[in-house]
Amino acid sequence: GQGVSAQITIDASDYLAKSRAIARLPAEIKAKAFRRAFGHTRRKALTQVSRKLAEYTGLPYRVVRPKAHLGISLEDIEIRVKSGWIPLIDLAGVRATKRKGVYTRTRGSYRAAWIASMQRGRGVFVREGKERGPVDELFGPNPAHALGEDRQGEFDRLASEIIERDLADRVIHELNRIL
Repeated sequence: GQGVSAQITIDASDYLAKSRAIARLPAEIKAKAFRRAFGHTRRKALTQVSRKLAEYTGLPYRVVRPKAHLGISLEDIEIRVKSGWIPLIDLAGVRATKRKGVYTRTRGSYRAAWIASMQRGRGVFVREGKERGPVDELFGPNPAHALGEDRQGEFDRLASEIIERDLADRVIHELNRIL
């Protein structure tokens, strides 16, 4: 067999010309490009973190995404999730079954539970004891709780990997858009 070899040459003059052009740009334009690039990569990282969080909790992405916030600066990445326990009725595929109970596509079956309408809306309820008396509303998982249990820091790591990988290219892209 014959060996195939390829030679790659990189012309560094193009990079030098770009870096000189960037250095000559007014600070206002550079700031605008950095702001746009930061915003784009922040949203991109937030999407991936929210997808991972949705997978982790078993909740749909559409439920988790509005509750997640990602703040980035040059020194730090901060992921916040503002959420309480999600009412079971808000999860996809919640329905009453023929044999007493409620079934949810994401969480399974709840025997002796029922769906009721109250003044503050609908909910899935279950009795506390044998008596007719107090009832409890049932809830699904809490995305903020899942983030707190992230002992390995995989959400932070995921966000920082995306930002490190994409930020520089995005800054160049935004500068080219402005110019």
